[in-house]
Amino acid sequence: MSPGVIYDDNDEADPVLAEYDVFISPELSEQIYLVQYPNRSRDQPYNDRTNSKPLEVRIKPQTGFMEVDISTTVYVNFDKTKGVMWGEALKTAKDSNIHAFGMAAGFGKGSRPTDIHIERAGRRGGRGVQTEIANFETANQNGNVLNKQTLGGQIIQPEPGMPLYMLGAFRGNELHLTQVAGIAQMRPQFHHIDAQSQIVKSRLAQHRASKEAPRTGEPRVVQQIVKTTGANGEEFQFTATSEFMTKASEEKWTKLRYHDEDTDEAYQVYREKLFVKDTAGAPHLSSTMNNEQFLDAISAPKFDPSTRTKRKPLTKKDRVEQANEEAISAAQAAPTVARDDQSR
Repeated sequence: MSPGVIYDDNDEADPVLAEYDVFISPELSEQIYLVQYPNRSRDQPYNDRTNSKPLEVRIKPQTGFMEVDISTTVYVNFDKTKGVMWGEALKTAKDSNIHAFGMAAGFGKGSRPTDIHIERAGRRGGRGVQTEIANFETANQNGNVLNKQTLGGQIIQPEPGMPLYMLGAFRGNELHLTQVAGIAQMRPQFHHIDAQSQIVKSRLAQHRASKEAPRTGEPRVVQQIVKTTGANGEEFQFTATSEFMTKASEEKWTKLRYHDEDTDEAYQVYREKLFVKDTAGAPHLSSTMNNEQFLDAISAPKFDPSTRTKRKPLTKKDRVEQANEEAISAAQAAPTVARDDQSR
């Protein structure tokens, strides 16, 4: 990164060290997301250099959910028993066509506990787990071991009145800005525990169904409306939340193609998408605000937490009138004090 213009800082307390020509890239047809990993240190990124390259990246564009699968080692600090048990649970769920868990799946909305076929899981009892552990390498290759970590989050898109984030790329004395379509914070997901819980519910549901006698008569449709009352007595209905959960459960994952940051493909996209090609013909931006209006626009709105009404400051005329009123009041009270003294 080379600066544009260097200034001498001998005459200024806060000098300008460099100036850059700023360009705003045109809106892209592709979506650019800022993906953050709050539980991962900056010096340990998920890439090929740290042996933690993402195995798969998937997204639900309509509801905004994103998940990343990260490979984990199964030979150091790894519980093989739990690895096989949870790996079997995930494989059983996927064999039953269940590929999403948690909020991204609408918390199971629209699915029944009997949707999971537990015949395969029933055969994998304690003896089956021990067999897989004895042949651990083969079990790991066959996908029967939990050998990956899933990170997930929901994409937060910019809203009116909220900050707008942009990516900056330097080229010589040029700064090119590209708008970010959304931000997602990726945190560990526990899909293996959800899958195991689903299997337990399936077993209980099938066991209960086998003992119940067949019901007679026509089935009845019962509609439940969940309501709650706010602080002011108003009623809230969870219609919007329910519709969103249904939409999330019905939307299918879209797999994305991942390129490591050090690959030629990543650098090619970086050069093609994040820079204005025709800098000489780019239109010049002109502001319609003066300095004071600009500061008001980027500043937070004024807010007084006090409920008391503040008095307006007194003018010179108000202070003179107030002083005259105080003098008249003092003069009127003086004879009364004199009469009191004479009576004594």
